[in-house]
Parts: sequence; C-alpha cells; structure tokens
Amino acid sequence: MNFRSRIAKFLYGRYGADELYNFLFIVQIALLFAGAVFTVFGVISKAFTYLSFALYIIAFSLFGWTVFRCLSRNIVKRQAENRAFLRLKYRLFGKKKVPRPADTTTHIFRACPKCKSVLRLPKKVGKHTVKCPRCENRFKVKVKK
Repeated sequence: MNFRSRIAKFLYGRYGADELYNFLFIVQIALLFAGAVFTVFGVISKAFTYLSFALYIIAFSLFGWTVFRCLSRNIVKRQAENRAFLRLKYRLFGKKKVPRPADTTTHIFRACPKCKSVLRLPKKVGKHTVKCPRCENRFKVKVKK
C-alpha cells in the first residue's frame, strides 16, 4: 500500500474542516502574531514576556482542539459544535445578504414544485403554463405587474 492510500484510509470517516475550524485557525494566527509582538516588547518589561507566553499557550491549545475536531470520528458532536458557533455568529453579525440577480426587471425566478430547481422565466404579465426542462413537469405560473 502506498503512502497516499494510507493517508486516505486514515482520513476516511473523519470530520474535516468547517466554519468553526476556519475561525479557530484565524484566531490561532492572530494569537501567534500578538505573542511574537509581545515577545519583542519583552525586552522592555517582564510583563510582556509573560503575556506573550500566555498567548502562545492559548494558541497552541486552540491548535490541539482544532486538530482534534478535524480528525474526530464523532461527526454528530462536531456538527452540533459548528451549529452552535453559526447560531452565535448569525446572532452577532447577521446573515449575509444574497445579492439579487441583475435581471430581475426583465425576468422572474420560480422553483419547480416537483424537483425544486429554480427556473428563470420572462416577466410577462398573466397566467402561463411552464415546463421544467429538468424533470419535464408542467405547472402554472401567475405573473403580476
């Protein structure tokens, strides 16, 4: 068995990266950078040296937790942690607004009731019968002005 297949076999069934992983990674980088800055200022005062040491400890403990989460096989718990993080994130910052398509003045967008694919239809006022190109389902669409 070659090295690549051994790595693939090891990573099979592991949780992997998610938004919480990305956030923790950015926090680790910021803490390591701050620790390096305070290490430079450690020449001035001993307090900066202790602060930089504390920041390094926090950064490396976060690194351990991040690696543990990434390699964990308990996917349900990792998803619950990520959901809790996303709830907190959306509560604090709100969800990103999805930009509207540029052609909303000339077209409307409707979902097929059968396959749920979004169809782009010309904006002609009245009742129309539409055929979904994906599943061949026919359904009625009413376009208001």
